[in-house]
Amino acid sequence: MKWLLFVYKVPSDSSTARVTIWRRIKKIGALYLQQSVCIVPYMERFVKEIEKLKDEIKGFGGDFKAFEVMALDEEIEKDVIKQFNHQRREEYSEIKEQCEEFFKEIEKEIARKNFTFAELEENEDELNKLYKWFEKVAQRDVFECEMKKEVKDLLEKASRDFEYFASLVYENNKE
Repeated sequence: MKWLLFVYKVPSDSSTARVTIWRRIKKIGALYLQQSVCIVPYMERFVKEIEKLKDEIKGFGGDFKAFEVMALDEEIEKDVIKQFNHQRREEYSEIKEQCEEFFKEIEKEIARKNFTFAELEENEDELNKLYKWFEKVAQRDVFECEMKKEVKDLLEKASRDFEYFASLVYENNKE
């Protein structure tokens, strides 16, 4: 498998640059091998993202170098893939936690008989945020982390729970 390895340096006097670049790297889904040394699978979408990152780093007055590489042995590659999946597992776990909170919120509103359109809209917004978040993580999940299906199933349950709540809101607001 081919990989895109990149090394960067941003001015040490700019915490804004360091934080901005760190967040961008996390958003891309790159794996830090060590400080300022990252790797992504060599895929067109990552190459494009890394090109944008290079421009951003240079815009801050930093330095950037990228290399197409291959692991020297299978164990190293397996370990890198394992680390990528660990990152995705952490992200999917966060979404899972928020799904659980969503379920509790729906249950609470049903128990309180809070069948207002405002509450419906609020819960719809939360559900949409969960789906958007899942899509972002799924795009970074090139090695198909085992938690992906579990979280996808939870989102489907959240959609069913939301639809049930919506039916109660409409039923209780008939005139």
